[in-house]
Formats: sequence, structure tokens, C-alpha cells
Amino acid sequence: MIAALAGVLAYFALALLGIVSARGRETAVLAVFAGLASLALWLPGFPEGFVGGLPWGIAVAGDLWALAFWSLALFLHAAVILHAWSKDSLRHALITLLVATCLAGSISRDLFNLYVVLELSSLLSVILIAKEGRSAALWAALRYILLAGLGMIFYLFGLGLVYGRTGALAITALSQTEVWDKPLRIGAGLLLAGATVKTGVFLFGLWLPQAHGHAPTEVSVLLSGLVVKLGVLALARLAEAFPLEPVLLALGLLTGFGGVLYALGEKDLKIMLGHHTVSQIGYMLLGLGLSAELGALLYLVAHGLFKGLLFLCAGEAVEAGATRSIPELVGKVPWPAALGLAVGSWAIVGLPPLAGFVAKNYLSLAQPIWAKAFLFLLSVGTAASFAKLLTLFRGQGGGKFGGIMLLAMGVIALGLWGILHNPAVLALQAWVEAVLAVGLGFLTYLLVREKRLPLPQFFLEHALLSVLLATVALSTILLIA
Repeated sequence: MIAALAGVLAYFALALLGIVSARGRETAVLAVFAGLASLALWLPGFPEGFVGGLPWGIAVAGDLWALAFWSLALFLHAAVILHAWSKDSLRHALITLLVATCLAGSISRDLFNLYVVLELSSLLSVILIAKEGRSAALWAALRYILLAGLGMIFYLFGLGLVYGRTGALAITALSQTEVWDKPLRIGAGLLLAGATVKTGVFLFGLWLPQAHGHAPTEVSVLLSGLVVKLGVLALARLAEAFPLEPVLLALGLLTGFGGVLYALGEKDLKIMLGHHTVSQIGYMLLGLGLSAELGALLYLVAHGLFKGLLFLCAGEAVEAGATRSIPELVGKVPWPAALGLAVGSWAIVGLPPLAGFVAKNYLSLAQPIWAKAFLFLLSVGTAASFAKLLTLFRGQGGGKFGGIMLLAMGVIALGLWGILHNPAVLALQAWVEAVLAVGLGFLTYLLVREKRLPLPQFFLEHALLSVLLATVALSTILLIA
């Protein structure tokens, strides 16, 4: 525990040093090395302990979620530093502070401490999104802070109800309580609603596509690859504390297919990827709802890698082509970015032997046939919406390798690791189903590409109303279940 806490404190200290000394790039590199040293010291984990001692101490633990989260965070931060080395020092320092916040949240097993890190990550994300001062980014940041703030208000109300009923905030203590009465149900519903807003769950997190799509490239990488995962981790902690699996399963289906529907007709490259971050969260929620925790965790890491790669390449493509429109980018994408888009797209649609294929198979192993069917249909929808990127895979000269190659190697390496550690993934049926899903997805795209889906567009007032109504519905469901 001491080694993990030392690593978190070192990250925070180096981030602040980077801000005051205007040497954010150098301190970011030092922070990554400090994080790696800390991780090496607390491997393979540590049992739950209390920072500050009982009864008021903060529960922390180095469990499998924390281990995976740290590995992903350090890898993504290294890739961002490598690719965005020429960016200003303050941006690097703020990114280091954001990563430090995520590292702290990953080892937390206390509901109030999770609230603190979720709030701090939202504030830092908004600053990074709006830092360049572009009007679209400023508006996306405003939507983010308003909706995330509303979600955290619900979370605080839920926190008060849960603490007032049980006298506990630690996840382990809450998981052992035998109380599950109406006040606790409502409290759990409000906690869940607040965490789903932060995570970007469909109808709760309508801020996400615009915020991720209009953020600077390296910020988009971390928002989708890491910060959203902090919300997923919070949901995993809540699922451990309360019996929320059926609700998470329903939210997973809604989020997965809702995000895909909006991604299908989207022509803006980065906004399309933002809709797919929403959709991909659905896989993780399905894993939690189906009690496939290992599959959900592996998908969290896999998605962090291939979506980070996709956003990094999309940013390079948009910068080189001076347009965000997918049709207008044809023939303008630098070849390193084109290669990265190809690898990332093949991974997210689930083609073997890449990370997405392995993660999807870990999710579906030992699941009932109806669950496998929904996962298959979701893969078809993902392939259909990514088929429009096929025209961007033929790159032109120039471009930066930077973090693109590092993330591409991570996507490939995780896929190979998963295959070696689970021979069941090598089954012919799994490979045939993966290729079939992609083929059906491409066929679906050919059938619908000229059609405009009549989907409602959510403006700020609609998004706020959506959060309010969805929160009431969620709390009501838990109350009567």
C-alpha cells in the first residue's frame, strides 16, 4: 500500500512542479517512471488497508482492477508524451495531474473518495478541453461541466442516504451489510445515476461525443482511453457493494446499441469515435451485469488501447486534411495515421487476433445463448459504423509515428497475450463468428449508407432533462425491484 500511495503522491507532486516550473514535459516523463517504479513495488497487489486508520480512514486496495488501470494509465500517458512532446508545458503538466487523479481513484475503495477523484477528473478534463479557446470546444466543455456537475449532485445525495442508513462508505463494509430497504435502494440508485453520467452511459452522458470529439487530440486520447474508465471502475465498485447486476445489464444493452445507432450516420470522424466510446462502454456494463468481471476488465484495457489509438490517428488525420468530414479526408491521411486507423478499426470490430477480438470472447465465454446473441449483434453494429473508414486506410506521405506505433503494438500484444493465456479463444467457431459479424456489419453499412436515420438530436436542455428523467427512472426501478 505504501508503494502505491508513494507513486500517487509522486505523480501529483511532479504535476504541480511542472506547473510552477514551466517544465511540464520533463516532469511528465519523471512521473511515468515514478509510476512504473511504484507499480513494480506493489505488484502483484496488496490487501485492503485504511489510509489514516479506523474508523475514519479511506479504504484502498491494490486489486486486479487497480493493477489493470495503472498499467493502462501509464502506457497511455507514455504514448501521449511521445506523440505530443512539442505541445506546451502547461498542457503536459495538466495531463500529468489528470493521470495522477485516475491512479488515485483506481486504488480507492471508498465511496466519498471516489466522489472526490471523479469531481477532480471532470474539472481537469474541462480545463483541457477548453484550453485552446475554440468555440466548439468551449461549448462542449460547458455541456460536460453542467451535466457532470448534475450527476455528482445526485451522487452526493445518494452518498448521504447510504451513509445515513449503514454508517459505512467502504465498499467491503457495504457489501457485507444485510440491509436493502427503501432508503438504501434510493441511495444506491442515486449513486448509480451519478456514476453513469460521469461514465457517459447513453441517455445519462450525452455530453460525451461532443466533448471527446472537440477536445485536442492528446486530450481525446486520455478522455476516452482512461478518464471514462474511471467511471466504469466506479460502477464496478458499486456493483460490488450493492446488487445492481440486472440494472447494469439493461444499461449495457441501451448504451451499446444507442451509441452504435448514432455512430452509423455520423460523418464527423472524431464525433463518430465519441459515439463509439458510448457504445463500447456498453460492453463493459454487459460484462458487469453478466458477472463476467474479468471480461469487463479486459475489455476496459483493450478499449483504452485501441480507442486511444483511433483518437490519436483521427487527430492527425483531421490536422493534415484540414477537415473533420470522413468523405473529405479520403486521400489526405498521413500513412502512419492511416495504418493506425486500420489497426484500431480492426481491433474495435473484433477481428482476430487483436485485442478487441480477445476481449469480446472473454466476455461471451460461458454466457447464455441470448447474451451471446446480443454481443454478436453489437459487433455487427460496430462493424457497420466503422465500414465508412475503409476509404481512409490508404495513406499519403509524411506524418508522425510517435505514440501511434506504441499504441498499435499495445493493441497487437494484448491480443496475442489473451490468446496465449486462454486457448478457448483459438476455437474455430470463435474466429468464424468474428469474421461473420464483420461481414454482416459491412453488408449492413452498404444497405443503410445512403439513408439518414431519423434520430433525435439532444441539445443542452434536452440532455439535462434526459439526466433528470433517467435518474428518476433508475431510482424507481431499484425501489420497486
